[in-house]
Amino acid sequence: MVIVERRKRKGPVLTPSSLPCLGKMPTINITEGCSHDCVYCYTQGYSGYPGAGRVTLLENIPELTEGEIGRKRRKPRRVYFSPSSDAFQPVPEVLDVTYRTMAILLEHGVEVAFLTKGGVPEQFLQLFADTRAGVFAQIGITTLDEDIRRVTEPNAASIMQRLEDISGLVHSGAFVRARLDPLIPGLTDTVENLEPLLAELQRRGIRSIAASYLFLRPGFGQRLSHVPGLANSTEWTWHRFADGVGGGKMIDADYRRERFARLAFLAAKHGIDVHTCACKNPDLAESKNCRIAGPPAEPSAHPKGPLFGCLEQAE
Repeated sequence: MVIVERRKRKGPVLTPSSLPCLGKMPTINITEGCSHDCVYCYTQGYSGYPGAGRVTLLENIPELTEGEIGRKRRKPRRVYFSPSSDAFQPVPEVLDVTYRTMAILLEHGVEVAFLTKGGVPEQFLQLFADTRAGVFAQIGITTLDEDIRRVTEPNAASIMQRLEDISGLVHSGAFVRARLDPLIPGLTDTVENLEPLLAELQRRGIRSIAASYLFLRPGFGQRLSHVPGLANSTEWTWHRFADGVGGGKMIDADYRRERFARLAFLAAKHGIDVHTCACKNPDLAESKNCRIAGPPAEPSAHPKGPLFGCLEQAE
């Protein structure tokens, strides 16, 4: 049972994130806190985190978005949901605010990007199919094993739901990528785990994935102590993210380099390319573009037309 507290947001809603990859793009958080309760979620350490089993719904987000978009001389090219929560939590009130906000943006010709581990209801798929604006979706998935999912992401969507969402989003015309993040050493980065996952993703229409490894913030050790594969996490070293924005304890660079190369080899056999998250792996990534909010693709790469070119910062 999730406790929802309603609150009105004060101040601008279309604000950039502190993350380097989102520093020049408007972002929207529908809630503070997240009902998915993923055991590794770093936002549990944020000052505004309301606690496990609770979310604060910013109920006036649609109205604020409508007002800000209407006042702008130049509209933003794309808006990202949600750097500190998940826009598709299994809470009717949250989904309602998410739907109305995305609909407003799309009606104004503003592209929508999101990363989710929740279920995407049919009404969203219809909304995405009906729009001429672009939709970029990343579905977080690291395994086909429901036992692992229940331990690490207890209230997130089931594996089957996410796979069905991928199929539905691809069919709607959205640009869809799978995000294998966070990979857990010795648990979800094994050949035995990755091979069937990659084969299923290919079958669902995925041609591109992003990947990164779990990082641990101070104070998270106790909650993660029961997760298989983290027995040696006390030996991990502190690792700073791109542009010095935060960090955490992470498996060493040599391990990550070797495992990312193996993932790329396995994925290539299924016609899937791999992009390493640059924000969390500045020591390994081939570029500084994390691509969490959309690929730097040529305009013709999207079936709905010239929608995924360079991004414009909100004014």
